[in-house]
Amino acid sequence: MPDTDTIQYGPLLVSGTTGQVRRQGLPIHLTPIEYRLLCYLLRNQGRILSRNELLSAVWHFPPGTATRTLDIHIASLRKKLGLQQAIKTVNKKGYLLYPESERTV
Repeated sequence: MPDTDTIQYGPLLVSGTTGQVRRQGLPIHLTPIEYRLLCYLLRNQGRILSRNELLSAVWHFPPGTATRTLDIHIASLRKKLGLQQAIKTVNKKGYLLYPESERTV
C-alpha cells in the first residue's frame, strides 16, 4: 500500500507515516528536529517563515528566544538534502523554501 502521507519535493521523498527521507531513492538520516523542520518548511512552501514562527513551531520556544539553533539546523538540512538554493535566507525576515514549481535543485 503506498504511503499517502508522502511529500515529494524534487528528488526528495518525505514520508509522514514512517518518518523516512529519501533523495533519489537513497535514505538520508535526519535528526528528529531536522525532520520536523523539513516537514514544516515543506508544508509552508513559498511563504517566508519568521525565526519566531519556526522556533515556536519546531522547538516550542517562546517568542523572542535568542538562539542560533535554527541557523545551524537550516545549514544542516541544506547540506544533507542538497537544498542550498531551495532554502533561502530572507534578510531580517526569516527563511523561505521555494515552491516545488520554482525550485532550482
